[in-house]
Amino acid sequence: MINKVLTVLKDRLNLPNGLQDQAGEIAVVGNIARHEDDTSNLDNKVVITLLSVEEESTMKNTPRYLKFNESEHIMERESQPAYLNLYVMIAANKNMYDGALVNISKVIEIFQANNVLKYNAVSDEESDFIFRIELHSVPFDQLSYIWGLLGGKIMPSVLYKISVVKIVAKQEKTDITLIDEINTESKVIKPKE
Repeated sequence: MINKVLTVLKDRLNLPNGLQDQAGEIAVVGNIARHEDDTSNLDNKVVITLLSVEEESTMKNTPRYLKFNESEHIMERESQPAYLNLYVMIAANKNMYDGALVNISKVIEIFQANNVLKYNAVSDEESDFIFRIELHSVPFDQLSYIWGLLGGKIMPSVLYKISVVKIVAKQEKTDITLIDEINTESKVIKPKE
């Protein structure tokens, strides 16, 4: 699911009115920490990197049971979905600094105009979903720490918070028979004489 979200971002940036490059796709999903690796193919690219995943705590109070057969008083139990917020860095790994700044400006422009994006399912086993993307501000000390973890070479970048991505475990649902009556008869027990 997370890879699908990042692919939607990449595809949106690579549209004809998005980032332009004569060499083909300029936006790629990859690990920006490997930007100096010769095999990474991240040179002169705008790299989309997942930094962190956070559970959306306000969405945790969902019921674990769904009523589906009222005549038989049976409920179906299913695992709760995980609602996630993704923190993504989009960095311009360009040889020319001014080109990197132009690319980051274009990224901000694209996602300010299109802050709700949709994944279109490609098979019957999947389903469409939408998500929201918004700029995420980070203080300088935390930004320095992030770049330190990613290899130390600071480049023009922007951080985004993507919310709410729903991930549901694929498992069989369990039928649970409900208690539909209570026996309230009372009996008097006579003491032994």
